[in-house]
Amino acid sequence: MTETSTANQAGMPLPAHDIYSVEKYLSAKTDDPLSLAFTSKFTVHAGQAATPYSGAKASSIYQDLLTRPPAPSAIYVHMPFCQGKCLYCGFAGSLPLRDLTARYVQAIKTELEFLARHQAALGPIRTIYFGGGTPSSLVPQELELICQVIRKNFTLANDCEITLEGRIHDFTSEKTEGFLAAGFNRFSIGIQSFDTSVRKSLGRVSDGATAKKLLENLTSLQRAAVIIDLIYGLPGQSVETFVNDVIAADQAGVDGLDTYQLNVFEELNRAVELGRVPVPASLSSQGRYYVAAAEYLLGKHWHRLSLSHYGRSTRERNIYNAWAKRRLRCLAAGAGAGGFFDGHATYRLPDIDRYIRQITEGNFSTDFVTPPSKAGPMISFIVGQMEEGHLDFQELSRRFGVNPGPLERLLSDWHQARLVELGGETMTMTTEGLFWGVNLTQAVIDTTANNFIGENK
Repeated sequence: MTETSTANQAGMPLPAHDIYSVEKYLSAKTDDPLSLAFTSKFTVHAGQAATPYSGAKASSIYQDLLTRPPAPSAIYVHMPFCQGKCLYCGFAGSLPLRDLTARYVQAIKTELEFLARHQAALGPIRTIYFGGGTPSSLVPQELELICQVIRKNFTLANDCEITLEGRIHDFTSEKTEGFLAAGFNRFSIGIQSFDTSVRKSLGRVSDGATAKKLLENLTSLQRAAVIIDLIYGLPGQSVETFVNDVIAADQAGVDGLDTYQLNVFEELNRAVELGRVPVPASLSSQGRYYVAAAEYLLGKHWHRLSLSHYGRSTRERNIYNAWAKRRLRCLAAGAGAGGFFDGHATYRLPDIDRYIRQITEGNFSTDFVTPPSKAGPMISFIVGQMEEGHLDFQELSRRFGVNPGPLERLLSDWHQARLVELGGETMTMTTEGLFWGVNLTQAVIDTTANNFIGENK
C-alpha cells in the first residue's frame, strides 16, 4: 500500500544491529555514483533498533507511558483487511468479511475510548492515519464510527490531517461520499503503476485506463487532498513506462505523489523464481527511474517534501509520514498497529481474532515496547533533516555533543563521490545522494550514535 511501509512498521520491533565503523559507509570511487556508490540499501527505514520488551514488562511500561504529560500527538488506526494480496506487498491482510470487520471496528472503538480515558489531558491531535491493509475496503459507515469516536474523545487540531489509505477501485461515487462524510480530508491511494500489463501481473484489479479515470473523477471533486504512490523497479517496467506513470499522475491532478523503490518480498521473489513475472530492475539501474521521475516533477514545479514524496501545492502537507519517521508521539490502535510514545516504540501482533478477544476481555496492553535510545532526540533531528535532503552538521555537534571527526570523514568522502555538496555548516544531498538517502541517513545515525557524548551538552 501507499504509506504503510511507514505506518504499519512504525513501532514494529526489529533486530538490533551493530554500530558500524565509518569504513562501512564510505562510498565506492566511481564515475557513476547513481548506480554504483553502494552495493545495497542498508535498510528500508533509517533508524536505530533495540531489543523490545514483551509480556508483563511491556505491559508495565505501556501503562506508565499512558500517564505521561500531554503533548501534540498523532493517531494511527490499523485496518488489516484487503480484497487480495499483490505480489509486491509485504503486509498481511484478511478478507474484509462484514461480520469480522464489524467486530473489529467495535474493538477499535473500545481501544480508542480506553486510550482517551488514560490520556484525558492529551495534547491536540495533529494527524490521524488509517493504514493497512486496505482501509477503503471497509464500508464507509464502519470508518465513520471510528472517526466519530476519535472526535468525541480527543481534541483535534483545527488543521488536523485525516488520511484514509485505499485502492482506487474502492473510490466509487457512493463510497467516496461516505468517506468524505466520515471526515477524511486526505486520500492516499495505491496506484503503483498505470501500465495495465504491469498492474495485471502484480494482481491489481483494474486496468490502467480505468484507474486513471477513477482518479480523475476523485481529484475533480476538490474536497480532499489526493495522494498516490508509484513504485519503480517493478517486473516488466522500464524507465520510460515509469515516467509515463508519473506523467499520468500529473495529468490526473493529484495533490501529492510518492515514488517508492521496489522491495522484493517473499511472494514476489518466488514468482520471479518460477518465471511467472520478469526479473525486477537491479539496484544499480533503479537510480535512473528515481532521477527521471524527479526531473519531470521538479520541471513541472512540484515540490520535494521528502526523499520520496512530492507535493503539487500547499494542499499536500505529508504530516503523518514526517511525524512517524521522526518518531513523535503517535497513539496506535488495532491488530498490527505500531506507534511511538516519548521515544518508546509500541507494537501489537497482527492476529485479528486474538486482538478482538483481548480487547473484549479488557486487555489493552501492547505486545511489545522497544525502549528509547539515549540518542533518540538526536536521531529524530537527523532523520527530520535528512528526509528533506540536508543536514546542519555543526548544529548537530553543538546541540548533542557529537564528536565531529568521524562525521567529517564521511561528509568529505561523500562530497568527493558527488553524493553531497558542502557549504558552511551544512550538507545538501545531490540528486545521486537523494537516491541513496536512506544509506546516508543510516550512516550518519550509526556514526554519530557511536560517538554520542551527551544530549544538549
